[in-house]
Amino acid sequence: MLATPTQLEAALLLFVLCVAVIDWRTHRIPNLLCAVAAIIGLSTQVWMHGEDGLLSALGGAAVGFAMFLPFYVLRAFGAGDVKAMATVGIFLGMRSTMIAVGMTLIIGAVLGLAVLLFKRSHAGPTFHRLVGLLAAPIASMRGSIQAGTTESLRFPYGVAIACGTAAALLIGAH
Repeated sequence: MLATPTQLEAALLLFVLCVAVIDWRTHRIPNLLCAVAAIIGLSTQVWMHGEDGLLSALGGAAVGFAMFLPFYVLRAFGAGDVKAMATVGIFLGMRSTMIAVGMTLIIGAVLGLAVLLFKRSHAGPTFHRLVGLLAAPIASMRGSIQAGTTESLRFPYGVAIACGTAAALLIGAH
């Protein structure tokens, strides 16, 4: 069983590294990976901090889930990204999860711009999608985007989650 905060952070980094590599290769984040990591994180938080650890882990998971869920509803993220960030929240707790989400969104925006720069053919459809997101009612957006167009515009957001989480750990260490 993991017994120190350093070991907990190492387990978290291993999890997000696996998320990044698997998402990069397959554009999927396996449920089993998130479930196993969540069990390890939750049990370790309880082992190390008792009831406070349980509340911290559940609060962090709720923050990670709640902050990524709107992006899933808008089809900007996949369900695996939401589950991965909720799992990161179990390890980090509420406060650090907010930092991790913020860093992930910033890094994801930079990566998204890089994808657009390297794949100029995606710039037009992405701009039209953005205008549609801003102009259309949220209730009708989920079904309005063609599956074929979104597949070609996706990039593995697990990489951004891994980088954002690592940045949050570095920020928390100082």
